[in-house]
Amino acid sequence: MFRADLVINKLKNLSWKTSYIWFWISLIIWMLGIGGPDLYALPALIGLILLFRELIINDDPLPFNSTSLNHSIVKIFYVLLILMVLVKTLLSLYSFRWNIYDVGSYSSVVFNFSNGLNFNSFLQIPSTADHFTVSLAVFAPLYWIVATVHWLTFAKALSYLSVPLVVFIWLKNKTDNNYRFLISFLFGLWMLMLYKPAVRSSFFEFSPSALAPPFIILSFLLMQKSRWFLFAITMLFLLGLKEHMGVILIGFGLFRISQKNYRTGLIITFLGLSITYLMIFHIMPFFRDYQAFGNTQIAPFQDLPGKAYYLIKLLWPLGFLPLVFWRYGILALPAIGVNLLSGRPGMYSTGFHYDDISSTLLLMSCALILIEKRIIIADWLGRKWLKGVLIFWIIGVLAQLPESPSRKLRYALPNSSHLNLLEEIWSFDKRHPNDSLAVQSTIGPHIHRQNITIMTQQQTGECSPPKINGSPVKYILLSPDVGHYLINDIEKCIKYLEDNSLYNRLNKFKHLIVYEHSTH
Repeated sequence: MFRADLVINKLKNLSWKTSYIWFWISLIIWMLGIGGPDLYALPALIGLILLFRELIINDDPLPFNSTSLNHSIVKIFYVLLILMVLVKTLLSLYSFRWNIYDVGSYSSVVFNFSNGLNFNSFLQIPSTADHFTVSLAVFAPLYWIVATVHWLTFAKALSYLSVPLVVFIWLKNKTDNNYRFLISFLFGLWMLMLYKPAVRSSFFEFSPSALAPPFIILSFLLMQKSRWFLFAITMLFLLGLKEHMGVILIGFGLFRISQKNYRTGLIITFLGLSITYLMIFHIMPFFRDYQAFGNTQIAPFQDLPGKAYYLIKLLWPLGFLPLVFWRYGILALPAIGVNLLSGRPGMYSTGFHYDDISSTLLLMSCALILIEKRIIIADWLGRKWLKGVLIFWIIGVLAQLPESPSRKLRYALPNSSHLNLLEEIWSFDKRHPNDSLAVQSTIGPHIHRQNITIMTQQQTGECSPPKINGSPVKYILLSPDVGHYLINDIEKCIKYLEDNSLYNRLNKFKHLIVYEHSTH
């Protein structure tokens, strides 16, 4: 006979740790991407109910330690994550998930570096006129072996994947080993899986600043140890990744000032401000002959509600700790400020790569807070009303989860049409290694040469063949079967080229559409 009282008593005797099991089940379901995008929420809801019962109803304390964290399971979990990310990174190119903007463009820069040129083929300008990315030259020798975007995309993936290990090194002698492992695990979990600003940056195909996270942590460690020569070398690499990387120095300097180390802090802050100013307003304009370029928009008071929501998306998953303990959170203030100053919504959307620096610095501040303010936080977690806030916070974190690595992996799987198209692109590239080209955005990352540009479509629907150095390109490469960024209506574009007497369609390929200039 069913005894409801027995069931109730068993539930009452369940340990608060049982909620952890349900959270782990939820995490596994989310990571595997099974049952659609929302099934993971069901076991998480059960975990929340159990946690609510223990923390609020039973008024049990929440242990603030790592005794329940199985190191072996975490390491296995980490290895599986590494494999998924690397396989996804490999396959994304072959399923035409990458575009000229941005990975094809930066790969072109490195390819030209490998040939002794400061040149962006797709933009047909000096590479340092677009972005100051001279540190990408470290990849140039690899392009002597084979010219492929894989060098950059794998480097970016390894950059993010190495973060938990670098954090573990950084926190040596700062706390006990178990707690150090816990903080490193949480840092990696948020950076690689749960914290949308960081995860979206890691999912983005490539930006040079995506290489920065482990070097930011390393440079901060070197600063703390006063290893100034090594600090300078590391910072030189970071400053060569993009023109705004001086914000890292500014954040470090402000942090030193907040810790009452005024002399060093002021020097570092001044250096960061000076370098950033010189990069943006003098060095890069010099390479473009001081002509206007790009679509930089400085509009700090534009879309204030959107920017306020952006700050909530940044700080909510971190429990607003960088704001509460602002002397630590000030590390990220300059990097966040760059995005808030912009009038481009994408820069304060957490949807692209613009938070790779700010998210790293915010997580670093949280790591320091959890170590240096451990007693205070443990005391807070013993207060009933804050326990309720904690549960509310968990709900908010779950509601903001990004796509899981496994779902991104499934999206990256190429189909037969992708592979057939890829084979034809390689065949064309081998037959015509030196001819000038205009290519569709997703085709561009597969081809490396100096005389190549991107195919675009005008608002009228016309696809006027572009020119390189005033001369029409010899070949145009298109495919309606894959993404065609900057070509809104590819069928209309193809029809325009069909009607253009200067270009003739070649019938050598089944999946790749090729037009040849008639005068060549």
